[in-house]
Amino acid sequence: MHHTVKAVSMDSNAPALQNGSGARRLRTTEERRTRVLSRCRIFETLRPALREQILSGSALVDADRRESLCMPNDPAIFAIGSGRVRRVRRTPERELTLGYYGPGDLIGEMSLVDPEARLETVVLDYVEALRIPPRLIKMVMDEDLEFASAMHRLMGERRLLAERRIDALLTRSVESRVAEFLLDASSRHGIPDSRGILIGVKFTHQEIASYVGSTRETVTLVLGAFKRAGLIDTDHRRVVIRDIAGLRKRV
Repeated sequence: MHHTVKAVSMDSNAPALQNGSGARRLRTTEERRTRVLSRCRIFETLRPALREQILSGSALVDADRRESLCMPNDPAIFAIGSGRVRRVRRTPERELTLGYYGPGDLIGEMSLVDPEARLETVVLDYVEALRIPPRLIKMVMDEDLEFASAMHRLMGERRLLAERRIDALLTRSVESRVAEFLLDASSRHGIPDSRGILIGVKFTHQEIASYVGSTRETVTLVLGAFKRAGLIDTDHRRVVIRDIAGLRKRV
């Protein structure tokens, strides 16, 4: 059973909510909304008046681990200010993770063209986000061609990634898909390290398995083989890519 996401009052003098993850520094809702929006680079070039329209028309939400930020058929767009989520498509037989997203990411953009998109967004770490009505994004796109171009580019990139995922699931081995997952994660979250490239985000074996369409046990075996081959190492549940060229050969 999924919990209800906590929405913060639109009153600019309302304090930040505090939940099970511990006390957080109190900030006004207005300050928090501004902070979250500023994390998303896609909004950087907006004129102040358009930025203010998005801020005033959006709701700030807090969500704890394992809560659903949004459910299927919830046509909302979210700007993630902090925390981490995964986008999931479920059927009665199985579930597939479509992507992992964190601070600075915009999710739910496909609701602009498909309000019936049946995706769920599950919180992995406490999330602070802005819930933006799609009609508001459409209005800003009509007013700002540069922003509209950036949104279309984002949707195109996500669509291309989805097509690549389908091709990989149908035609490539689990080893190849795990190698590609690690390479993609290193490009998004990589930190230079004396041993190679440290993936700065912790992914459990189950999270990787859900993304590559396999089982946790199989992913554990593949990662173990990569480690024995000197391609990767582990550091407190984070992966260090030691031989990126060798890992690319496994894709």
